[in-house]
Amino acid sequence: YQTNGTHGKQINLDELGYVHQVWTNGLDDAIAERHVFYNVWDPTAQANLFTGGVQCDASTRAGFANVIVKPDGFGFPIFHEIAGGNSGPHSAAAIDFLPLTGAFTGFDVVPFVGADLQIIWPHGDMDINGDIHMMSTESGGASGDYYSKAHPIYDSGFGLEIQWGDGFMEWPAGSFITNDVTCSRNSERVAVAWIADPVVENDGTNVMLRISEDAGENWGEPINVTGCIPIDTNCLAAGGDWITCNQDTLRPWLDLSVIFDDDGYAHVAFTAHGWYYYDETGAVGPNGYVYSSIWHWGEEREEFNIMNLAFFANDSVALGVNNLMCDRPNLAIDTTTGNLYCSFRQFDQHAYSDQGFPMGEFYMTVSTDNGNTWAVPTNVSNTPGEPGQVTGNDPSERDITIAKYVTNGVIHAQYQHDYAAGSNVAASGAEGPASLNDIIYMRVPVSDIPTTPVMAQYPFRFDSTGFPTGSAADSRVETPSEFALYQNYPNPFNPNTAIQFDLARSATVTLKVFDVTGREVRSLLADKSLNAGAHVANFDATGLSSGVYFYRLDANGVTATKKMVLMK
Repeated sequence: YQTNGTHGKQINLDELGYVHQVWTNGLDDAIAERHVFYNVWDPTAQANLFTGGVQCDASTRAGFANVIVKPDGFGFPIFHEIAGGNSGPHSAAAIDFLPLTGAFTGFDVVPFVGADLQIIWPHGDMDINGDIHMMSTESGGASGDYYSKAHPIYDSGFGLEIQWGDGFMEWPAGSFITNDVTCSRNSERVAVAWIADPVVENDGTNVMLRISEDAGENWGEPINVTGCIPIDTNCLAAGGDWITCNQDTLRPWLDLSVIFDDDGYAHVAFTAHGWYYYDETGAVGPNGYVYSSIWHWGEEREEFNIMNLAFFANDSVALGVNNLMCDRPNLAIDTTTGNLYCSFRQFDQHAYSDQGFPMGEFYMTVSTDNGNTWAVPTNVSNTPGEPGQVTGNDPSERDITIAKYVTNGVIHAQYQHDYAAGSNVAASGAEGPASLNDIIYMRVPVSDIPTTPVMAQYPFRFDSTGFPTGSAADSRVETPSEFALYQNYPNPFNPNTAIQFDLARSATVTLKVFDVTGREVRSLLADKSLNAGAHVANFDATGLSSGVYFYRLDANGVTATKKMVLMK
């Protein structure tokens, strides 16, 4: 595997159109020897510059790489390695001797004096001044997070050295390998996002954001993006129901991605899992851990917007270490249109290996309105497998990352084709055998990622804080092609839920709610004239009893009905 949590950027683009890639390459089945490899895609020759890639570390064991790219073509792989007589790994960056030559010299971040802390798993970016900003996480011990800034040194156009300045700066602690860092291409703004480490079990896990306005010299106070309420364990001990005691029923999980738009606003995409779950039948139970969703938060509006929803069960034995049904978001911005893109992995619900591990698929979604609404995701790889797929022939995609910038109508993506699905080859808890996997570079035309239909607007917080005020139709570019009624969300709910529907043409619309006896209990829309587009109606069930209800939409004589569950 290429990452344990937040992915960062294993692929990036320079202003000449060259595509720079890095990956961790295990040279034996036990990954006792592994190195970071680098390659460049030449847009003119339409070929890689280096057959098989070139090793860019000089250590005995390196890995977990990202790549930073200077606009003029200098590549800077960042990774951790065991080098220089150290007993453990340290975060490092390497500088190319000349752009596109693949002749690297690596420089470890200076560790604390008198301490050999293993501060590793780096993520990084380059600011407008050409300096490197990196976040790393300590392995073992207090498992703290650390920030570092470096200045590359050149002489007559040759890359000679990376000077790390003051070395590591301690950072507010976060969950295991969740931090990410991004730099604006128009200003000295630098942003770091991470997931707060719970102080005690069941505490409020939250996405945090911290911004520097002066290229990392000074930092603002951390911003609690999600503001989740701690679980009321006393309520649970007293026999309270899960929805009431858990308060915020969706919690940030293990990974995120952060990026600036060209107006200087930060955007964060993050994975969340459910502290209670529901299935298609409406059954509810505690801690549906693998059920997951992906969310967007933008600094400009400070709202939550859903990007993907995978609240369904899978047929496989288990998802494997550090995996949810959908996870690993990775953001990019189109430098021409300003559209935001996000890649992620979602597991195939019904396809899994003969050892019981599911097949991953490469998905992507797009926002044309700066993150306010997101298109229903597209399956980019579309490589469906089978139940009990023979190990060694698994069509599974993982470790998906996209370049920070989308240019000339093309999204640059990299992923690993995992021929033996699973997350871990360690002796303890091994998931499938070691396999020789291809690292794939894929150019995805933006025309292959539809901008409509859009996801329904759902509240992230239990108290609906940050719920978008506009409907999905406010900025939709294209008219829906057909009439559609979607499943309400959340479902089950208490007491509010949102119902989205699409109209292919203007219509007189009626939307009503009925109980199981067929008695009408609410009229949400009564012969209301609406234009073509996507619409959202909010249903407040205050005063109604728990149970199953039905909502029915009638638009110019065309009718659709769906079921929902109110749980108090």
